[in-house]
Amino acid sequence: MRTAIPDALRRLDALLARVCDAEETRAKRMYPVERGWESLRATLEPATAELAYDPRVPETPLCVPGQSGLPGLEHYRAALGLSTVEADALFVLLAPYLEPRYAKLYIVLQDDLPGALIAERALFAILGRSPARATALASAFTEDGALVAGGLVTQSPGTYPPRGRPIDLAPDVRDALLGVRAPRTVAGLEIAWTTGAAAVSPGDRAPLIAVVGGDTRDDVVAQLAHGTIVRIRPEAHERDALRTAWRTAVAHDATLVLDTSAVDRTVALAMAKEIAKLTELRGGRAILSSPLAFALAIPHHDAPDPSFAERRRLWQQTGHNRGVTLDAGALDRLANNHRLGRATIEQVFVAAGDLSERGLAAAAYRLTAGAVRHAMRVPVARTFSDLVLRDSSREALARLIYFVEHRDRIADVQALDARFRLRRGPVVLFSGRSGTGKTLAAEVIAGAVGRPLYTVDLSQLVSKYIGETEKQIDEVLRGAERAGAVLFFDEADAMFSSRTDVSSSNDRYANLEVGYLLQRIEQHDGLVILATNLNQSIDEAFLRRFHARIEFPFPEPTERQQIWELMLPAEAQIDLERIARLRLAGGDIRNAALKAIFLAAQAGEPLAQAHVERAVSLELYELGRLSRRALQTDDTGSTLRALTEQLEVALETELRQRFWKEIHLIHGAPTKETLAGKRPAASLALYRLASTGAGGLHVGLMVSAWSQHAGEESELLGVLLELLSRMRLQPISNRKAALTVQKSFDFDLLHRFWSSHGHPMRPSLVLDIEIG
Repeated sequence: MRTAIPDALRRLDALLARVCDAEETRAKRMYPVERGWESLRATLEPATAELAYDPRVPETPLCVPGQSGLPGLEHYRAALGLSTVEADALFVLLAPYLEPRYAKLYIVLQDDLPGALIAERALFAILGRSPARATALASAFTEDGALVAGGLVTQSPGTYPPRGRPIDLAPDVRDALLGVRAPRTVAGLEIAWTTGAAAVSPGDRAPLIAVVGGDTRDDVVAQLAHGTIVRIRPEAHERDALRTAWRTAVAHDATLVLDTSAVDRTVALAMAKEIAKLTELRGGRAILSSPLAFALAIPHHDAPDPSFAERRRLWQQTGHNRGVTLDAGALDRLANNHRLGRATIEQVFVAAGDLSERGLAAAAYRLTAGAVRHAMRVPVARTFSDLVLRDSSREALARLIYFVEHRDRIADVQALDARFRLRRGPVVLFSGRSGTGKTLAAEVIAGAVGRPLYTVDLSQLVSKYIGETEKQIDEVLRGAERAGAVLFFDEADAMFSSRTDVSSSNDRYANLEVGYLLQRIEQHDGLVILATNLNQSIDEAFLRRFHARIEFPFPEPTERQQIWELMLPAEAQIDLERIARLRLAGGDIRNAALKAIFLAAQAGEPLAQAHVERAVSLELYELGRLSRRALQTDDTGSTLRALTEQLEVALETELRQRFWKEIHLIHGAPTKETLAGKRPAASLALYRLASTGAGGLHVGLMVSAWSQHAGEESELLGVLLELLSRMRLQPISNRKAALTVQKSFDFDLLHRFWSSHGHPMRPSLVLDIEIG
């Protein structure tokens, strides 16, 4: 077929010879020997039709359809429906690149200076010698014409005389017509060339389809595409680059595959609409590859994630092909942590310098992670040995880790998906007061399951612009899915708090944001941890969506002592049991320990008890709490503090033996603020304090029970009555202490107490304590 090109050039030469004759005649008729006004009048004498058109110039096509010898031109003609005149126009523009002498001829025909670009005038002189062909050529160069709208030719911007606008072939079109095959880049976009396996011819299906889902999209695309595949993965919406890639696919009779996984949802939809417009109005065929479906009326094909068993088999098979044997545990972990298809797993083996499990996992994260937008990567270095927790919380974390590591394997073996929808989540809630170890536990879990950890600041996701919050939430979750990351949302109650009553448009939109988040986070396939200081402020509709709710209770004295031991140097001689009596959370202990180490360094002394006590006082001072200048005192305040601590330790110990859930102990007035996020709870409110002389005290306490459910309040109050009735107090400040639960009710006292706190009278226990 290459011999057809010389034939076309010979036809062009013959045509140009006739055109030269016609133009010479035209020039003689228009420009006679006379000068001045006689010359101007002479230009009006010939008939317009006689000058513009010449029947002596043949209208036979230069490039016979199917016999041009230019595969690119034939593909453009077939896919875009180019007319004979449009195909000839492309060939005329191509001729100077085949043989430089044509450029000189075109310049003469368009009455232009040497070196100028070819203008429309030359094309119309060559191809537009009859009214029909001139009309067809004019249509081809309108904004809606195939040559201009499809971007096959470029037109110089600016103002020009009629038919004087310079034109040229688009660079990619020129290369395709010259026979440049399979370019690696076009318009700055990298192109991957592959071959599809579809047996169905392109004409038997829609010109544009979408493949949505996970990492197996490439496999599904290969099954649906027929012949050559041109794959691009833009990182931004550049209209000209998309059109260039589309033309490249058309020139190679290929299917354009647009992978939108690197851009957000809004940009992906804009690019999809651009490709849909090109394929619908111009021609060609394309496949949209995306994690999410498009709001377009085109066929959608799902690309389901491979099952755990399939992923495990792919890891094993790919390793075997490369002479690598992975043990059963390594295969389980790789298949569980990386939801990858065949193509990506093969890329992992190529990219990994170390083909051990650790090296393969690191390569997989490098290939799939990218940047999880609106989130910060947290180094994972600490383990369970760095975490001091109650046994119940530690066991809950261990159960969560086991679930994450073995979910897919057990779901496949026992066919659990039909009943439990295990291909999503898990979503976990960490609740507890600030400093109780929630962030540290997230790091420990990420390290245990072998996944990267990203923290998300929810305040940075919330935007005043409509739709922006949802867009940013989607970007975070989609990025984490691809990276296989653990997401940690701290201070989650800032956004997941109870939804408002609809009283304004702002309230309605706030509820839409929460509703979208509830829906989107349920669809997320990956571990999401949300931390809150106020469990009660989380919307109840959202609480039901958690797979697990793990509580981080305030540390008791023995746990606080363990935290001090972790924070301070082992060689320091510190009375940690005494320091641990002060109620500090783990985060506060960490801060105080660091202060103590630097206080000692500043003084140039070894770390000692005095430095730790001074650091504790400073930490309490900075927290806005009472901070004594010396920890050892002997006054009424210290006696009351010792009493409340003894009651608290005793009750916490006893209640922990009876209930799984932490029972919060509230000191002071049981107001809405003090009870927020702390139910179930027992409140101990001091209502009476009197001196009995010689340092003795008479203390009156009001004890009440609080829960989300009234029936539980009665149950808890009954347990408190049993515990307090048989409680024996230890001496306080070297004075005997005796506790008595009043056996009769003083209704006036109860009414005054509860009405002063804005509550109706509640069932309560009245304690009398004598010290002295």
